[in-house]
Amino acid sequence: SLLRTGAVPQPAMSIPPVLRMFLPASAALALLVSASAQTAKEASATRAARGLTVGVVDVIKAVEQYPRYIKLRSELEASIQQYEAQLQEMSARADELRGTIQVLAEGSQERADKEFEYKLLLQTQDYRNKAYRDQMQVQDLRNTLSVYEDLEYVIGVVARRKKIGLVLQKQNIVPSAQPIEDLAPKEVQARVQAYDRLSVWYAGDEVDITGDVIKELMIPVPDRNSPERAPKSRPGDKE
Repeated sequence: SLLRTGAVPQPAMSIPPVLRMFLPASAALALLVSASAQTAKEASATRAARGLTVGVVDVIKAVEQYPRYIKLRSELEASIQQYEAQLQEMSARADELRGTIQVLAEGSQERADKEFEYKLLLQTQDYRNKAYRDQMQVQDLRNTLSVYEDLEYVIGVVARRKKIGLVLQKQNIVPSAQPIEDLAPKEVQARVQAYDRLSVWYAGDEVDITGDVIKELMIPVPDRNSPERAPKSRPGDKE
């Protein structure tokens, strides 16, 4: 679903986390030694980096208020409810057959026919459950991808309007009401993984553009194949 997240695979030769903590200090020493050799171009690049404007977005908050996401979610939930109604009908029929089988004489042809029908119904139910579950998973992923593409476009619109050069995902991890010692192991693991994926540990209100993104999402977002969303050429791109 839209709220699911995944860790980005790390390369096999990635630097161990403990060593990463010391890299900034090592890099600073190297720069100090070679400071006299720094070119004017490097100095200009450093000044440009310092002037970079950063914004953050609470993706979950923005998506949950996106009208198209709400519509897609409602359609998916309606489909699930419809299937559950069909499933209840099949379960009722299975209960009926099971009751009928119990009162029929063993070895009779009628009982054999009902037992065959009962087994066939259970097999059909299992097959339909798997097929429907797979179908819903694929549809959920398609909906999620579509919404993410819309969100990416809208964030770009807002960022360009506000002259923001970098937008990061903001994630609010609400502290648990229970003491950490009382949390279930799975919840502890989930919370640790959430912190592992955290890219923004603090963001002031002045850099939070979530509200602007939500306002833009209220306006009908152009279709993904419309000219407005065509990839923009950048300096250095080949024709």
